[in-house]
Amino acid sequence: MRKRDVTASLAIAMLIVTGCSGGAATSTPAQATPTAAQPTASTTPSVTATATPATSPSVPSSTSPSSPTATASESPVPTVSPVLTASPVPTASPVPTASPAATVSAECTKPALSTLAAGKLTIGADNPAFPPYFDPDPADPAWEIGNPNNGKGLEGATAYAIAKALGYEQADVSWVPVKFDNAIQPGKKSFDLYLTQVSYNPKRAEAVDLTDGYFDVNQSVVALGANPIAKVTKVADLATYRLGTQVGTTSYTYITDVIKPTPEPRAYDTLDAALAGLRAKQIDGVVVDLPTAFFMRDVQLSEDGGVIVGSLPTVAETEHFSVLLTKDSPLTSCVNQALAAIKADGTLQAIVDEWITGQGAPVLE
Repeated sequence: MRKRDVTASLAIAMLIVTGCSGGAATSTPAQATPTAAQPTASTTPSVTATATPATSPSVPSSTSPSSPTATASESPVPTVSPVLTASPVPTASPVPTASPAATVSAECTKPALSTLAAGKLTIGADNPAFPPYFDPDPADPAWEIGNPNNGKGLEGATAYAIAKALGYEQADVSWVPVKFDNAIQPGKKSFDLYLTQVSYNPKRAEAVDLTDGYFDVNQSVVALGANPIAKVTKVADLATYRLGTQVGTTSYTYITDVIKPTPEPRAYDTLDAALAGLRAKQIDGVVVDLPTAFFMRDVQLSEDGGVIVGSLPTVAETEHFSVLLTKDSPLTSCVNQALAAIKADGTLQAIVDEWITGQGAPVLE
């Protein structure tokens, strides 16, 4: 009886032990729940380091930049950096290279220059000022036909380009009308610079300073638009037409020595007579220098349908337009530096293209 009781007691004890261990798992769920959820909320570095890379390599770089995982995940940044290396922006910066306007010396910039009015540049031009050298739009009552103040036209634009290269803004430039015949005389001037188709010649240079050229003056052909010669694009094709000009001029020599037309060219006492011959159909075209060609087309032949067939290639020494200054002016060398700069960076050629070639004076081949 006692032995049976002991056996029963042992069995009950084992049940109690088994029941207690099972009861701990079921009776304490509040402890088990945090234990299961803890890995998600835990800030333990070991958990973050192993779990994060498996899900997203970019997250460590923003959430734990100090962890080894973050350092490894940031390594793609150098891989992205080739965008900077591949960026052709530095390569595409030939703009600075192409702007030698800065090559004028310090002595040739606005603060160092001595001009008629301190800090200003006074530029003279003939009045009336004719296109395409000065453009009439917008009109200015102080100027006949062309208006130098608008910065348009071959000489209007060139003047402002020179001023800019010397450090002057457009507002620093003022214009004064001066007759051509007065400008080329020796003596004091009412301007710092003068631009009005002043051709260089040694005799003239004894009375005034003349700079390097800003425009080469070629010969050209003027005709009536209804004449077939108006469609010519090559010098060789001019040889089948009768040409004329004033006797004893370089234009006449160009006809006889370069074009060599089959029909005998006609020589007239004056250019007005040559124009009369053109209107009367005695000749097909008049050969004159390009400045004269523009005047003929835009003024003298404006009601006759006059056209510039084209400018002719230079075959001998080139005549050019110069900026005129007072004799021995301290500004002359600086203007030459400015001209060199705007030639080098393409500014001057762009002006010629716009206001000469683009104004109906194509170059004949």
